[in-house]
Amino acid sequence: MGIEPIFDSRNWAAVPFHFWSLLFFVLGCMWGSFLNVCIYRMPLGQSVVTPPSHCPHCNHSIPWYLNIPLVTWLYLRGKCKNCGAPISVRYFLVELLTGITFLGCWLMFGDRSALLALIYCLLLAGLIVATFIDFEHFIIPDEITIGGIVVGILCSFAVPMLHGAQSPAASMKESFLGALVGGGLIYGILRGGKILFGKLNLDLDPCSRVVFTETALLVPPKRLLWEQLLQRTSGCFAFHAEKVELADRCLRDIVVGISHEKVFLGDDTLDRAATPHLEAVVDRYLSPHETARLAGVRVTPLQLFADWIRSLFDLLRGRRKTHLPPGAHLVFDSADAWFCPDQIPFEDLFYRKSDAIRCEARLVKTQFDVWSDVTLRLSPAELKIGESSYNPETVPHMEVVTDKMTLPREAMGLGDVKFMAAIGAFLGWQAVVFSLMASSLLGAVVGVTLIALKRGALGSRLPYGPYIAVAAALWIFLPAYLQEAWIWNLRMAGYLLFRIPLPESSPHGM
Repeated sequence: MGIEPIFDSRNWAAVPFHFWSLLFFVLGCMWGSFLNVCIYRMPLGQSVVTPPSHCPHCNHSIPWYLNIPLVTWLYLRGKCKNCGAPISVRYFLVELLTGITFLGCWLMFGDRSALLALIYCLLLAGLIVATFIDFEHFIIPDEITIGGIVVGILCSFAVPMLHGAQSPAASMKESFLGALVGGGLIYGILRGGKILFGKLNLDLDPCSRVVFTETALLVPPKRLLWEQLLQRTSGCFAFHAEKVELADRCLRDIVVGISHEKVFLGDDTLDRAATPHLEAVVDRYLSPHETARLAGVRVTPLQLFADWIRSLFDLLRGRRKTHLPPGAHLVFDSADAWFCPDQIPFEDLFYRKSDAIRCEARLVKTQFDVWSDVTLRLSPAELKIGESSYNPETVPHMEVVTDKMTLPREAMGLGDVKFMAAIGAFLGWQAVVFSLMASSLLGAVVGVTLIALKRGALGSRLPYGPYIAVAAALWIFLPAYLQEAWIWNLRMAGYLLFRIPLPESSPHGM
């Protein structure tokens, strides 16, 4: 007995359709529980099989009756039964999202082929894992990308319907072409982006002292300008802090707002002049509406919209904004504000041998010599100071006095290349082109919005994988007639640009 009779829709129709709907939702929630394990363990290089599920705080093994998707998190109110430590709401959201996704696959494709619905469930499960890992760690594991390419090709061979093909050979051809186009397009964009935008200018205070260690770059605190921080509508700078240290106390998980005259700490209001020292680690920045409400300022939606438009115009006119990423360490006194960046590991700067840190240095000091007014260039292979050249491994410590430094950066990583190739292996080259355009549009809208709301900055690092995943999911659930119209337009573009022959008929007889 082959596999196809098992998944024949006529056999599944013997059981009520919505019984299978409920089953797919429950199956999705169960898979969501496993996906949470993958999201937590894969970036750490841990096995997703052993040890069994346990609390990440106290390592207490979780029994099966306390590991029921959705129900357990709600019953325990998001806390560990053993130690009472909070369990992230992400666990609940991933289980719910996966359940809804599996249900959607059944409702969309179940009447055509149960096997096709299960394959789309598998692909969407991979997209969910990649999205949450990329958001937190800026990586997409090879188990998802390279593994996805292999599984996509195998599924294409087993189910030609996945590519609308009549035979396994034709389906395999579409899968290989999709993987090639997907990886090739993103790799081309990666290389072009590196040439055009592969540098980040780090503006420092005059005569700043930068220290190079064996593994990291230590940047000194930077004084912040208040006009770059304060919201126009409220005259306040506000954020949710992981930790706040005052001269007399330490607070955690609290909302902070600072204006010229006042300091808001949760429900308390302090006099800014009477608050000589405040340190905070930022969790996230508050929106203009949240900031105005904290400061007790009444603003209308029209004022908020006007503030957003002015911020957008400032961005387009090239007005420089201070880059304060989430997790920033800020220090305030009664008059000034300072950004104290943590050390920048070299592994976050040097992705390839050609990447280099550059600056015009007023002073460079190593164990070998001292230089004044020289050009410095540091790459993984060479340290060049003026006309002198050294192996970086022989210089464990270096001090540089400079006003500005240029750092290498990546618009996206090779993980995105392999990720799009995996999507192409499952969905074909037409879906790849759609995903590329839709993800670019979505990423641009999100990026500009974050900048306008002062939750990001031009040049901020944003993960691109989640936008690819959302675009691919949108393609999967796009109505068939819209997919066909998109494919026809692509073929028409190919004919106009490259004289590629058109098919005999257009979709739906157009």
